[in-house]
Amino acid sequence: MTSKLSSEEAALAAEFALGVLEGEERVQAQRLSLANPAFATRVARWQRRLDPLGQAFAESPPPDVWPLIEAQLDAEARSGEIRTLRFWQVAAGASGVLAAGLAALMILGPAPMQQSSGPVAPASPAPVVIAQLAGTGGTLLAANIDPQARYLSIRAVSLPETPLSPELWVIPGDGVPRSLGLIARGGTTQVKLPENLRPLLVDGALLAVSLETAADAPHTAPSSTPIATGKISVI
Repeated sequence: MTSKLSSEEAALAAEFALGVLEGEERVQAQRLSLANPAFATRVARWQRRLDPLGQAFAESPPPDVWPLIEAQLDAEARSGEIRTLRFWQVAAGASGVLAAGLAALMILGPAPMQQSSGPVAPASPAPVVIAQLAGTGGTLLAANIDPQARYLSIRAVSLPETPLSPELWVIPGDGVPRSLGLIARGGTTQVKLPENLRPLLVDGALLAVSLETAADAPHTAPSSTPIATGKISVI
């Protein structure tokens, strides 16, 4: 009889399937794969789920589009504030789709399996709402939004060294950033979503992170261009 996985073990299985674990965490996952059939099964399920995502996108280095975007915005902008907002809006196209499955696996494990006394038809996996935020210099974050959009979990995988604090923004179709507050420089931050901003976190909307001073956060507008951007996707 297999044991039920804890939420931490479920997340570890997802990250192990993705191949992002290192050091002691990887050793722990390897031990669990050998000793815990439930853990090994969960890893295999994630690997089957990841394979189609990896085949859907051709691997290519991100284009060096920042100078082109800045040049275009400098020609069109009427003020410093407009230049910043327009940059964030155009950045949605620059971020691409970079292997969307990474974000879901870095935050949460798969939906819990349901038990049944008799044979049942396989259930379709519940939709996963995710975003992967990437930028220059290896900056990488992964976000997961719960189905009821009450909270957002975001994990900082790699951020630049700086005394400034990372601030998370949602940018809907109108191109105007709304702050979701400061996030931790490492590990996972659970962000409680204000009711008025929940409708903005939909498929295709942009999440972005900028570096800001911690004072007076959340801010009404970003003071700099984003260090990472990524579109929200439902898979």
